[in-house]
Amino acid sequence: MKTSHPPSPDALLAFDALARTGSFTAAADSIGCAKSRISQRVKELEQELGTVLVLRNTRRVALTEAGLRLAQHARQLREMLEQVKPDIAEAQQLIEGPLRVSTTASFAQYLLAPMLAELAIQHPGLEIQLLAENRLQDPVDDQLDFCIRTGHIHDDRLVAKPLGFVWERLYASPRYLADAPRLTQPEDLGHQRLLCNRYNPHGQEWQLAKDGEQRTIPLRPTLTCDQYASLVSAVTAAQGVALLPHYVAQQYLVNGQMQEVLPGWRA
Repeated sequence: MKTSHPPSPDALLAFDALARTGSFTAAADSIGCAKSRISQRVKELEQELGTVLVLRNTRRVALTEAGLRLAQHARQLREMLEQVKPDIAEAQQLIEGPLRVSTTASFAQYLLAPMLAELAIQHPGLEIQLLAENRLQDPVDDQLDFCIRTGHIHDDRLVAKPLGFVWERLYASPRYLADAPRLTQPEDLGHQRLLCNRYNPHGQEWQLAKDGEQRTIPLRPTLTCDQYASLVSAVTAAQGVALLPHYVAQQYLVNGQMQEVLPGWRA
């Protein structure tokens, strides 16, 4: 009785080898298996298809009409599989297709957006999606190619690879500093208007370090918000002192809107 499921690829490849070489021994040598394995696969095909495919004698085999027709399909399967490795190798050399990158809002705005825009110019075949999301996303469920975050990843299902370090330093605008109380040591921060990140890992204090020396600064912030962009706006508007990552402050240092205070001290 004929079965409804298609012949197995392994059986078809064994039959293709037999059809090409004309003997069970040569077929086994060509695909690197035992002669008995070729015979077994051919018998499976004959049982599944309900017809005789091969006429056997002591020296060679001959294909029946059904065998000749099946040999054409088996050859097409082999030729298709032979193209797999070259096609995959070619795909690996091409830089094209969708690229989904997830990162925090600050990384997206100040760091990755310019980088990815440049990458898109260099490789026009890329379709880049930059997702700005502060919460940690699941790379598998959200179909992400890269998920970039700062801090520790408290998820045993994920493996993180370090890209580098982000240092937070103290910044203020020249206009603010012109009228502000003296600011020459960390304790002077208690007399300043402080602008704080809501997600400060140390709660209601800043922990600063310089050359192995550490200071803890209690916080009574003038402004607390959850986006670095909002802190930047407040700093450049001369509203106070903020701890900012160096990559956020860099462009404002260059154009003179900010300057580092208490140089050498960092979070």
